[in-house]
Amino acid sequence: MSAGEGRSDAVRDGGGSSDPTEAPPPHPDDDDPDHDEFDHLFTAPAGLPPEDGRRYVIYAPNGNINAGSVHGDQHVENRSGTPGPLGRRVEAHEGPIPEREVLEARTGFATPEWFPTALAELDTGLLFLTGESGTGRRTAALNLLHRHSGGSKDLRALDSDVDLSSWRPTHAGTHGYLVYGLLPKHPLKPALVANVRRLLSDAGARMVIVLQDDPELVRALERDLHVSPVRCVPPPPRTVFEARFEAAVPDPADRDRLLDRLEPGLLDELLAPELVPAQVAELVGMVCGAGDGVPDASDLRDRLSFLTEDEAPELLRKLHEDPDGLAFLLATCVFEGLDHRVVREEAERLLSLADGRLSSVLPEDSGRADGSGGGSRQEGPRTNPRFVFRRSLEDLLRIVRAERAPREIRTGSGYTYAMEPVRFTRHRQGEAVLKHVWREYGQLSGLLTDWMDTVPHEEVELAQPVGRVMGLAAGWGGGRRALLHIRKLAGSDRRTSRTIAAYALGMAAEDPVLASEVKHRLNEWSSGRSPQLRSTVAYACGTDFGVARPDLAMRLLRRAYRGLDGDEYPIAMGIRTALRNLFASGNQRTVFRHLTEWAARTGHDAELSLGSFPYLLQDPRWFHEQLLGAGEFTDAILAFVHRALDDETLFDTTCRYLIQWCRLAAWDEQQRTAVDILLSALAREMSHGVLRLFVEIDRHADAELAGRPVARRALDAWRGGEPQPSSFATVPGGHDDA
Repeated sequence: MSAGEGRSDAVRDGGGSSDPTEAPPPHPDDDDPDHDEFDHLFTAPAGLPPEDGRRYVIYAPNGNINAGSVHGDQHVENRSGTPGPLGRRVEAHEGPIPEREVLEARTGFATPEWFPTALAELDTGLLFLTGESGTGRRTAALNLLHRHSGGSKDLRALDSDVDLSSWRPTHAGTHGYLVYGLLPKHPLKPALVANVRRLLSDAGARMVIVLQDDPELVRALERDLHVSPVRCVPPPPRTVFEARFEAAVPDPADRDRLLDRLEPGLLDELLAPELVPAQVAELVGMVCGAGDGVPDASDLRDRLSFLTEDEAPELLRKLHEDPDGLAFLLATCVFEGLDHRVVREEAERLLSLADGRLSSVLPEDSGRADGSGGGSRQEGPRTNPRFVFRRSLEDLLRIVRAERAPREIRTGSGYTYAMEPVRFTRHRQGEAVLKHVWREYGQLSGLLTDWMDTVPHEEVELAQPVGRVMGLAAGWGGGRRALLHIRKLAGSDRRTSRTIAAYALGMAAEDPVLASEVKHRLNEWSSGRSPQLRSTVAYACGTDFGVARPDLAMRLLRRAYRGLDGDEYPIAMGIRTALRNLFASGNQRTVFRHLTEWAARTGHDAELSLGSFPYLLQDPRWFHEQLLGAGEFTDAILAFVHRALDDETLFDTTCRYLIQWCRLAAWDEQQRTAVDILLSALAREMSHGVLRLFVEIDRHADAELAGRPVARRALDAWRGGEPQPSSFATVPGGHDDA
């Protein structure tokens, strides 16, 4: 493996190792000025749950945990309930496509009939692939590029607003480019297409442009560009099921055993002809996740998400006369997966904020204002809103078709807590209900926005699910004002609101049409004066939005940074956290390249570069690869370490993480070698900061600490006055230039 490539193992390294012998990373001190209660939301590699939610233990007295066999791979979830936003895999929209995503696309891929035709069209250099959402267009495109290039995994994504008239292949060795959802803002002309083909041919690469299956668009392409778009028609559901099932459960005997547990004829019934691959994949996951239980027809039907759309109106009709049930339904839609107490509290808050707007009728007086009825004023039956036994939790769960999951023990910021998450029985039920009410009941959208905008500031765990819904709502509403409700949150003085806006922008940008406006707004805000908007830019760059577009995120973060003084300090901390998240999410080369360029400048750019570097040391795997392989950035790493150690404000943080490297390396020979290489290189220029580091290593209480012999030899030589060889390579802005 070449050094510096963003790999899934490097991403996992950023979230903590599973090796029980490895010491845990140092926990931020309570008085650390960089520590923030919100940091855990953004520090995990995107596409994974935040650090606090990623490692938890299920406490189940007398429970039977994993007593049966469990099958699956990276993209099959073996559990009931909705996967939720925390477990979503991030798809690259800009920059290198992770090898993990290419491998997942190949796993269980059922080759459709049109595939040879598409491969032949790709021989021209450029292929237009059309199809409906869910038909597997992206998966097919990745397989086309991978297969046409002879198995290369060096593929890159171009975002939907790319201007192909000015685009050039700039990354040598890239064999395929994927454009997902090209927008009409940059019209394609025959000469432009010919030029793109020429550029691709010169680079030895191919490009697939994925488009919606719009008949008018297809006709225009055929008429104006003289190209032959290929329509992505998925294979029959049975074929897709068999391919994915075999990939998830390789052993034929195990597959037969799982299928034998199904009710006779159930699989044929569920594999309806209209099912698309995404829905078939969910069915595979349900069958694989059955464990030793026998999934019956009602159980599978109740949990499959592709049956939700028709049920949302019926669910609302049943609750039309029930404001409590409506509030609880909407709260479960937004906060599915959180503790039942949180869901119920939010339902109560929504009901209070609604101030009667969730009640279909108001109480009527039996007496009339004109004095009829004998002057007596008697009210009809009226429920006491303060009655604590108004509705039981079980009753509310049953009426909205949700369930309380087993108790889980999770870690917070320095503490653990128990929770019993609420989940809908059917996958994606919440999204279907919210989409329906947002489109069909216009006045309700304003109420929901007010409700979600006033999430208590201390409830940091609510920001991500609220932001996800806000981002989805931008696509449901559409129009020129699609992002208006998010803009209000982005400029708020409340950090919770800005955090919600960051997640909302990331979710909205997954819509190719909205992605252009999201990027326009973030570019505008990053250069503006508003500290609130620049703070939102920083948070957004640390979410899935930035991970999918790392180069853009780095440019936005640089423009948003204005120093560390006064009101700028919280923004700087948000930028630092975003950089750390981008780095840990597989974009190490991109992040470090930008930091090196900034270090060669003066002013805020150099300050941001050096101040952010120590926090990247939390992800040691990539640095080790660079040091062991004398990689592209080895000299720059040494220069940064020297400068950070010699900076009084950065020494403690840098020293803490480097000693953590030494502790982790005690049980791994390769890591020990990497540490020795680093310390030996530092010893060649014994600056004040390096001397302090070596003293800390020499005096450390851990007897197994790696690197101690190197540090001790260097200290002995320094104390003895021996000259040190000066072979330290510099980069622009490196230690020698300081």
